Amino acid sequence: MNDYIKLNKDRWNKVNNDYTQPLTHEELEEARNNPIAVALTVGKKVPTEWFEKTSGKKILGLACGGGQQGPVFAAKGYDVTIMDFSTSQLQKDEMVAKREGLKINTVQADMTKPFPFEDETFDIIFNPVSNVYIEDLENMYKEAARVLKKGGLLMVGFMNPWTYMYDADVVWDHPDEELLLKFSIPFNSRELEEQGKITIDPAYGYEFSHTLETQIRGQLKNGLAMIDFYESCDKRNRLSQYGNDYIATLCIKL
Repeated sequence: MNDYIKLNKDRWNKVNNDYTQPLTHEELEEARNNPIAVALTVGKKVPTEWFEKTSGKKILGLACGGGQQGPVFAAKGYDVTIMDFSTSQLQKDEMVAKREGLKINTVQADMTKPFPFEDETFDIIFNPVSNVYIEDLENMYKEAARVLKKGGLLMVGFMNPWTYMYDADVVWDHPDEELLLKFSIPFNSRELEEQGKITIDPAYGYEFSHTLETQIRGQLKNGLAMIDFYESCDKRNRLSQYGNDYIATLCIKL
């Protein structure tokens, strides 16, 4: 399918999972009364000291809809903009903001296209695991660097590419089957579909593993210097017994 973005967008407009459940009032009150605790990946919260590396409060939640991180940032006094390609996800941020008396600016846009913001607009860009749903990261990192202020921070979570070497159906749905190497990386579901090697389930959409070079050098070559990094794992994924399946990076714009 050439227009994989449309299918992935439709999927996120319909799906019901852990990442589409907006915070309850009680959860937001707990977040309001405790040090900031938000996630870029499964299995670990972002270190609070990451947010202390800038005094700026203007934050872009990139592909960050769903009424989860955005309301926490707003409750902590940040000037919050959430950009997502899913209108359903953005509506959840709007719902929580209205319910809690918070201000969140929502923008429906595709991160494979130019971002609809002026140069050097944001102090922080917060991008939870999402670039697995786009085939080419060049525009994402170039535009993120453009709209960050000098000295601004880019926080990104992404999948560790090695996990895509195994059949996801076997990993998640057939725990008694032996895990065997099946795919080379970078994993590209659109190309594999065209080759007749896999069938895309619309409930999950198209995914792309990317290489560590693409993920990390993609930030560095756009004037973003990496200053911190961590790994985490999703204990529900049986691959996690062999290694961490998520990576998070912190970069500063030079």
